[in-house]
Amino acid sequence: MAQQQAAPQGQQQYTPEQIAAIKKKLESMKPEEIQDMIKKQCVFCRILKGEIPTFPVWEDEKVFATLEIQPANEGHVLVFPKEHHTVLPQMPDDLVAHLFSVVKQISAVVFEVTGAEGVEVRQRNGAAAGQMIPHVHVHVIPRFQKDDVVTDWTPKQFAEADFQKIQAVLTDKSKDIKYHNPEVKIVEKVVSAPAEEPAPSAPSPKPARRKPTPRLNRHP
Repeated sequence: MAQQQAAPQGQQQYTPEQIAAIKKKLESMKPEEIQDMIKKQCVFCRILKGEIPTFPVWEDEKVFATLEIQPANEGHVLVFPKEHHTVLPQMPDDLVAHLFSVVKQISAVVFEVTGAEGVEVRQRNGAAAGQMIPHVHVHVIPRFQKDDVVTDWTPKQFAEADFQKIQAVLTDKSKDIKYHNPEVKIVEKVVSAPAEEPAPSAPSPKPARRKPTPRLNRHP
């Protein structure tokens, strides 16, 4: 008799009857109710609520970074937005920029603290890509020569015509991509001088020196 394969850690197995009941319940729920249910069951959302213990290393109002409790190597960090988004394309651009700015700086810290020879940044979207938790997150993994962390794949062979075909489709669909980085414009009020100025009865005071306009940091 074939043995039943165990579910991956962190995942629960359901019977066909349970799956059917879940589908029926989902069909009767409103989109906002489904989203609320997902958040209540999301591991990362529960970590943020303090319901699951973890080893946080950094956070601000938008992003949280914590040690991975099943690390590829010592010092493996997870970085994720506090706002729940299932996959990267759902996130607003400013939050994506903020997230990866933090990832960049966490990577530098991991290099320094672990003495890593390299740092791997890994981000997956969707179960088919290996995403286990449906909340956007980024792995920052310290890497060393001859460690046993597997990231390679078996290359697939395609004809030149196949490359050209997918290239054409991707290029066409990508033509509307824009990087949004609005310039900050400072508008100064202009005061018109009077048509005629009366002769001064006393020496005019020297005008106050204008304070320089502070530069605004437009980076997230």
